[in-house]
Amino acid sequence: MRVVHVDSGKYWRGSQKQIWLLSQALHRGNFAESWVVGSPNTPLVQQCRADGLLTAEVSVRWEVDPVALVAYLRLFQRLRPTVVNIHCSRALLPAGWAAKLAQVPLTLFWRWLDNPICTAWQRWKYRQGYDAIVTISHQVAKVLQDGGIPQDRIFLTHVAIDPSKVILYDRREARERLGVPDTETPIVGTACFLVPRKDVDTLLRAFRLLVASTPAYLVIIGDGPERTRLEQLAENLGIAAMTHFVGFRKDAAALLPALDVFVLPSVREAGAVVLLEAGVAKVPIVAARAGGTPEYIQDGYSGLLFEPGDPNDLASKIQLLYPNLISPKL
Repeated sequence: MRVVHVDSGKYWRGSQKQIWLLSQALHRGNFAESWVVGSPNTPLVQQCRADGLLTAEVSVRWEVDPVALVAYLRLFQRLRPTVVNIHCSRALLPAGWAAKLAQVPLTLFWRWLDNPICTAWQRWKYRQGYDAIVTISHQVAKVLQDGGIPQDRIFLTHVAIDPSKVILYDRREARERLGVPDTETPIVGTACFLVPRKDVDTLLRAFRLLVASTPAYLVIIGDGPERTRLEQLAENLGIAAMTHFVGFRKDAAALLPALDVFVLPSVREAGAVVLLEAGVAKVPIVAARAGGTPEYIQDGYSGLLFEPGDPNDLASKIQLLYPNLISPKL
């Protein structure tokens, strides 16, 4: 059995990490020969090569890309895969059509986002190039059905990780690597790609409330197009001196033990791998009640949920974990 994973993303995000983890598991267990096909010189391809996994590179410029289609077709004709897994919408049409032309027995499209399907183009596109869609939460399945995808073509598999494979630094080392003091001062943090749907704005505004009377640190692990604006917002809120933007870190999961509270403020979230990693790190979790997150966090049991976009509610939930961290004015 030969399995091919296709991704055209430029960054290392949750879906890329899942492709890497799945490919590793297939390789270790000798379940199948697994190939990862990504854009040239991306973190996913580089990480898979470093781990001895089979890789190939195809550049996808547009959603309808004849050059990419030909490149995928030649690759699939050479590899003759049993299953092709397409993990991003940009590659869906060229890779999906190539798989059909190469007579691949099974083509799966993995939907990692809960973005609504609104336009006629999207409704048409998401019906092409695959045999079935795999989603990672009921919320994503609902979005797909609302977008006109037949229910019998949608299959659900929640995100999972192997706790024994999650590498964690101890608390002291994690704080040293982050460059934050190993003191009794609480550290609140998040790890995410800095884009609008992650709503790091709400976390910054909640943190301003938290430190009105009590010292604390805020650590933001990750990079993205919103970083400069968020750094300016922290400056405007008067919390820049207490806020540490770490940037992209491949060892983001290993750094989680440095935190006293992990926050996921996303207003759109299909199913975040980092929630599971924070759980393995035994860091208390506060997350927005949005998207598929409530399917992964049971409120009051495996974490606390707050209303999306509400910094006061977020601050009050952190207060339940650290009563002395928040201003009495709340």
